[in-house]
Amino acid sequence: MRVEDLAQYNKGFSEAEGSWTPETKAKMKREGMRVILSHIPWLARPRFLALFVQGKRKAGALELEDLRARGLSHEGFLRQQLEYLAVFWALAHLYDTERAVAIMKEVMDVSAREPLLACLPRPENVRAVGEPIEVFRDYFRVVPEAAERAGCNEITVSEDEPGIIEFRVSWCVWLELAERMGIPQACQPNCYSDDLVFPEYFAELGIEYGRTQTLACGGTCCDFRFQRKG
Repeated sequence: MRVEDLAQYNKGFSEAEGSWTPETKAKMKREGMRVILSHIPWLARPRFLALFVQGKRKAGALELEDLRARGLSHEGFLRQQLEYLAVFWALAHLYDTERAVAIMKEVMDVSAREPLLACLPRPENVRAVGEPIEVFRDYFRVVPEAAERAGCNEITVSEDEPGIIEFRVSWCVWLELAERMGIPQACQPNCYSDDLVFPEYFAELGIEYGRTQTLACGGTCCDFRFQRKG
């Protein structure tokens, strides 16, 4: 097996998310809605539904042609993100933004693991290629070009040497869409989900994952760092 044979190699993150199976999407939606409804009393649910419909209309009216022009052509991914934003928008208007963030982080707690793992190569396949950190150096080296082609991120590799690779995201379509909806905080649960899954996944491969800042929380970039443990 070669690094080029690993799942999602040379694909933008939007393409990886857009490739989730219908079963994975349905399970994520089902588990997420169970959490959301647990926070909404029965008498408030009709209002939440009405707000969700309003949010979907608002999301559907967003001008996205400039994003499509830069390469973001995966309509399945866009539909997923706009529906997520409609849910967040409804929660923010039913309660407030802070509570919406807390609820959607709880949604990520129960629903994000399986979909995010589907965006990564299986650990046994990584080991079949070679030493995991060196495999991921090759795997991540093509990420900036793949992300630009997919129109989902602007990324630069900031460090690349034996045992270490770091890349920085300076523009993110997840945050861009949230900002266009007037709810930039909606991106924070997405960043949170990375930290739910990545540390455990990479630790299993002898790799330490770290991130010190995100665009969604006011940072100048999202800095993803991976280095050999020990």
